[in-house]
Amino acid sequence: MKILVVGAHLDDIELACGGTIAKAIQNGHQVKTLIMSKSGYTNKEGKVQRSDEVAVKEGVDALKTLGVADIEILDFPTKDIPFRSDIVNAIDIVVSDYDPDIIFTHHPFDTHQAHEGVAKATIAAARRKNTVFFFEPIQPSGRSYVAFKPDLYVGIDETVDVKIAALKKHKSEYKKFGGEDWIKGVKSRCGFRGYEIGKKYAEAFEILRLELNFDKKSNL
Repeated sequence: MKILVVGAHLDDIELACGGTIAKAIQNGHQVKTLIMSKSGYTNKEGKVQRSDEVAVKEGVDALKTLGVADIEILDFPTKDIPFRSDIVNAIDIVVSDYDPDIIFTHHPFDTHQAHEGVAKATIAAARRKNTVFFFEPIQPSGRSYVAFKPDLYVGIDETVDVKIAALKKHKSEYKKFGGEDWIKGVKSRCGFRGYEIGKKYAEAFEILRLELNFDKKSNL
């Protein structure tokens, strides 16, 4: 099975579905990640908190920790990735060339403007694809007026430690978001989602579309 994961920034994918990706790869599935920006960050006072070079190095190391070999990073502005035709076209090219069976992307009501733009652009680019899932926002991006509604779960008992190891590759983000408190928050959410389905750890997703196939070789 071929899986495409589209994220706005380097760290979004690890945070939201790192355990799921690692599990898919460990079970022989093919995963491609498309990151829409090099993800350097300047704060509201104009201070560079993370350069593009640092973000790319940390992000590639993190994705490789999950087992991802096919990593594509585009160069749209970190904070400004709107729902616009050139963004849709960039994703559409990858969708057409890679031809995934499943697509994961941001929740369209994420409160981070770049996450929202990427979600909507992915929905447009994936209009001919039948299986599309939204991954769960994490604070502060999840505090929207339209809630994330989990209706698909993946147990990650065997890959949660890989997810955490990948997150720790983002040394600049680890420092920015509070170190072990950040890690504890992410892992606690996985614990809560796991509790909901009778597992120790899980990641949750919202279904946009799902094609159910009963062929003997089908994975869904």
